[in-house]
Amino acid sequence: MKRPTVLLDEQLFGLDEYLRDLGWMTTKVRPGVTDDEVVTLAKKNKYIVVSLDRKLLSRCRVMGIPAVDLGLEVQAKIVHESLEKIITSHERA
Repeated sequence: MKRPTVLLDEQLFGLDEYLRDLGWMTTKVRPGVTDDEVVTLAKKNKYIVVSLDRKLLSRCRVMGIPAVDLGLEVQAKIVHESLEKIITSHERA
């Protein structure tokens, strides 16, 4: 099965190289493109949207566009879990 292309919002441009290394096709939102244009582009091309923008992510969900939220809550959870692993591994040593 062919993987869909990932559409990265403009705050996440550095992520594209890593995703390509992991086998994903990526495209980036040009600076200045409106949320309306992002939603239209994603819907038309069946992209998966990756963003920090809650309003854009909400609009994607309403339109049935798959989206990944990389906002601060998600980042905080990742940091918390990583810190817990570090503490646990140091307690065992």
